[in-house]
Amino acid sequence: MEGQYTGIRYMHASGEIEAKVWYIRELEENFIQQEKQLTNKTENKYSIIVNKKSINLYKSISKLKKYDTMETNNKFKIMNNFYIPIEIKKVTNVEYKLVEKEYTEEELKEKMILELEKQLEKDIKDKEIENRNVFIEPTEKGLKIKIVYEVIEKIGVEQRLVS
Repeated sequence: MEGQYTGIRYMHASGEIEAKVWYIRELEENFIQQEKQLTNKTENKYSIIVNKKSINLYKSISKLKKYDTMETNNKFKIMNNFYIPIEIKKVTNVEYKLVEKEYTEEELKEKMILELEKQLEKDIKDKEIENRNVFIEPTEKGLKIKIVYEVIEKIGVEQRLVS
């Protein structure tokens, strides 16, 4: 009786396990908010980077009051994939000013729901949405919104049984 197994043998079941999972996001915002509004003022500054050491070609103090900064680095390429250890770094400062904006209750509700749904879409893509609930609660200065997605999700993981 060659190849016959004697004793206790453990087996595992093969199948799919699904469960209802809740994804919850909440947000609280005021009716009056400060938003960035770009002005037409920009400022470009340049640096040369040689062997990871930077040489600034500008004064470090900006003339702009409030600004966002963007950096781009350009490397010098001699042949297909051969780069010289020299880079030109461009720093662009774009000025903005803060402007107060007042939302109506309906505008704020719509804005907040869109923002919360955008956050939730990352978590629940390719999953079956069973139910969606939106809870809106007025606060002293604005709204508090909570969105609950009830999703059918596969939670079982097939693993090898080691005895």
